[in-house]
Amino acid sequence: METKSIVICGVGGQGIVLASDILSYALFKTGYDVKKNEIHGMSQREGAVSSFLRYGEKVHSPVVSPGQADYLIGFEKLEALRNLSLLRENGYALVNDFEIKPMTVIMGVSKYPEDIAGYFSLRSKHLRFVNALEAVKSLGNPKLVNTFILGVLSNVLSEIKQNTWKAAIGAFVKKGFEDKNFEAFEIGRCIRL
Repeated sequence: METKSIVICGVGGQGIVLASDILSYALFKTGYDVKKNEIHGMSQREGAVSSFLRYGEKVHSPVVSPGQADYLIGFEKLEALRNLSLLRENGYALVNDFEIKPMTVIMGVSKYPEDIAGYFSLRSKHLRFVNALEAVKSLGNPKLVNTFILGVLSNVLSEIKQNTWKAAIGAFVKKGFEDKNFEAFEIGRCIRL
């Protein structure tokens, strides 16, 4: 199997690292060699956070070069746009339809980009925007967005079995919150990428 690359991006506090830990574990348990790294920028203050994962038969580096990502998972629209150059042409993009305005926008120095979906559609036909916060609202915890998004992603990562996803979620989420995270994951599985 050729090496595949995944970029997960967003801002601090959205659960990027937890999602990448769950995904890495699930891929490893499926039998792949997995390499992962993260970039934390002022993550305590809603700064950019990115996680790069590469998996395959033998992976030598977690670095994802421009145009190499098979999957781009954006937890926030602007951060997804900032990482768009990493997505290969016609790679899969899954973007949470959610905005966290950076300080420059709040201060009026710059504008939040319009038509982010338009930029993505120029790069790929495999694009899905989801309102993850609305999807998990009924579960009463906005922090379930990450496992919901992994549920959506699971539809294209069909090599990972359902019980492996469940074991990975159970291994990494806080004890006592496993059932709600499983529910969020299942809601995500109902949405096709």
